[in-house]
Amino acid sequence: MKPPLRHLLLLTLFIVVCYGQDYDDGGGDEVKPAAPPPAQEDCNGIFLSYTFISREKELPKVKNVSAQAWVFKSVATILNAGSKELKSWKMYIGFQHDEILVSVDGAVLMDGGDFPVAVGNGTYLSGTMFGLRPKAIPMPKTIRLENDGYKCLAPRRHGTSAMYVCCKRDPKLKLKNTKKIKFLPRQNGDLSFSYDVLQAYGGSYLAHVTIDNNNPLGRLDHWNLTWEWMRGEFIYTMRGAYTHRKDPLECIYGPTGNYYKDLDFSQVMNCQKKPIISDLPAEKAEDEK
Repeated sequence: MKPPLRHLLLLTLFIVVCYGQDYDDGGGDEVKPAAPPPAQEDCNGIFLSYTFISREKELPKVKNVSAQAWVFKSVATILNAGSKELKSWKMYIGFQHDEILVSVDGAVLMDGGDFPVAVGNGTYLSGTMFGLRPKAIPMPKTIRLENDGYKCLAPRRHGTSAMYVCCKRDPKLKLKNTKKIKFLPRQNGDLSFSYDVLQAYGGSYLAHVTIDNNNPLGRLDHWNLTWEWMRGEFIYTMRGAYTHRKDPLECIYGPTGNYYKDLDFSQVMNCQKKPIISDLPAEKAEDEK
């Protein structure tokens, strides 16, 4: 029998917090982390924990109940205490006090969003907080593992600043037979796209299009990207990718040709309303043209 596989993954959450009235001038409060609960040794599966570390007032210091900003730090931990490898873990943290997540180390948001992000109704990962009494310890409502094939009981508290839950594989669940590949399959949040206009001129602009792969164990080779122009744009030149079709006729014999009467369309890359753009082959990685 294979020995149990144990992986320890630490996520550090840095969160700005705003909440209840506090008139004292104290600089900060720190809670001594509780010792690991005995349930960790008894868990034969995936052990999840969330521990509140500290909080500190942010400037400006005000007396308004709902306006005082705080920063608090917490650590979310996933421990593989079972015999099955857990790939591409997904953890849900049930934030419940109108939090705004400012930054996270060691994880990404599953929807691929940017920080800061409102997570008051919970977030899959993973500040601002309102309406708690002074000295309250901001804890989430629940934590659980979101990977298919695992069941989690209700989380339990360990002291006042920590909660934990043990999630085990569901023996009754039959997963779909999927083709085994070298890398993990794609899921929501793995890829994010951005389209930024860097420079604008009278009749043209320069844009930077980016694809970010946020999956540390997945790859995206030979990608294809498309979009739909809304204002009659066309691609004059491009770096780092190429269009499937290079044909200026749609520009020459369309409204574009009437508008840009003095433009040399022989150098235009693509005039389609929905261009298809592909990754350059490896041998063209350093090609300046």
